[in-house]
Amino acid sequence: MPMFVIHRRTQVLGRATAAILSAALITATYAALIPAGPNYFETVPTGTSIDFSRSYIPRNFFDSGSDPFLGFIRLQGDPVDQRTLGTTDTIMQRLFDIEISQNGPPRTTSLEIVAVSLVSVNPITVTHNGGQNPELWDARVSLQPNQEQRGRMTIMQTSADGGAYDTLQPARLMITFIRRSDNAIRALPFGVLLGTSDVPWSYNADRILITDGHFCPSCSAGESRSSIFSGPSFQWQVQPARGR
Repeated sequence: MPMFVIHRRTQVLGRATAAILSAALITATYAALIPAGPNYFETVPTGTSIDFSRSYIPRNFFDSGSDPFLGFIRLQGDPVDQRTLGTTDTIMQRLFDIEISQNGPPRTTSLEIVAVSLVSVNPITVTHNGGQNPELWDARVSLQPNQEQRGRMTIMQTSADGGAYDTLQPARLMITFIRRSDNAIRALPFGVLLGTSDVPWSYNADRILITDGHFCPSCSAGESRSSIFSGPSFQWQVQPARGR
């Protein structure tokens, strides 16, 4: 075989090999492991409320003769541990590692609510026997004890910095009402299926935000954004929690 033909074939093979190696390096550069870990959120009061206008709290719930409650309860966060977790009032735990790559297929992991601490912005007014004897009650929202709180989180990477995610999350909550006059307590179990979609996320985050160091939910280019979990009678706006 002539020498120039051998040399030409060697050049072609060399270029093909270089192209394959280059593609492999690009893929490796933009592929990553997102480990299991916590998402730390703080609640945004302007976008968070429970609506009892349709599914109202029934007559006699607060006391014998108490009227049905058909209003809104606007909520704000009450930090779970301000010293170590800053403004965090809600923690959702990613339960499994996932491998992800830019423009690759979406990946899904289980998501579990492990802490919720919300309080009413203002007290509600409870009346009796058709509008008489008004009373002020505060409300606190926490998790129901001994209940599974597991949903799912589907993550897509669209750039080297991050991407977007969707969640579908059952929340089994307990609304505890406290009467201001004597601290009497009434507890109301409240279950809702919450969903959110196309929420931005980043690998990195502003230093004031609290993350696990691998995944910043509701972040774009490392900066805080807000997102809304919504379900029947409940709208819950959150953003990444901030340190002290």
